[in-house]
Amino acid sequence: MFHRPVLQVFRQFARCQSTDSLSAILERSMNKVQLLGRVGQDPVMRQADGKNPVTIFSLATNELWRSGENEVFQPAGDVNQKTTWHRVSVFRPGLRDVAYQHVKKGARLLVEGKIDYGEYTDKNNVRRQATTIIADNIIFLTDLRDKP
Repeated sequence: MFHRPVLQVFRQFARCQSTDSLSAILERSMNKVQLLGRVGQDPVMRQADGKNPVTIFSLATNELWRSGENEVFQPAGDVNQKTTWHRVSVFRPGLRDVAYQHVKKGARLLVEGKIDYGEYTDKNNVRRQATTIIADNIIFLTDLRDKP
C-alpha cells in the first residue's frame, strides 16, 4: 500500500504508541523560522567570559494590508504597514564571521534558524524577557558590492 520510503519518513516523525518509556522520550518536534527583511544596524560581535563569541544584528520585516470591506478586489482604501524588529544571533563559527564582516545596515537578507525565548536581569536588577532568532543560515539578497 505505502512505498517503503514513505513508511520510513512516517516512522521517523510519528510518535510511537508504545508502553516502552524510551519511545515516549524520542518524540520529534520542530523549531524553525525564516525571515526575509532588511538589516537595521551593522552587526556587533560580543563575547561573554568563557563563552564563544556571537554576532548580533537586528532585522526588520514588514507586513502590509489594505483596509476596507473589499480588501482583495477594491483598489481604494488605506494601505497599512507594520514593521517588526527581530534580534538575530549567529553562533556558528564560519557563519558568525561572515555575518560580522559582510552584513551591513540596509542589506536585504533571508535568515533561517530557530526561535529562542530567554530571560535576563538588566542593570536595574529587573527581570526581562528576550526573543532571539538563532541563525543557522543567511542568504544575502543584496549584492555585497552594492551600498544599500
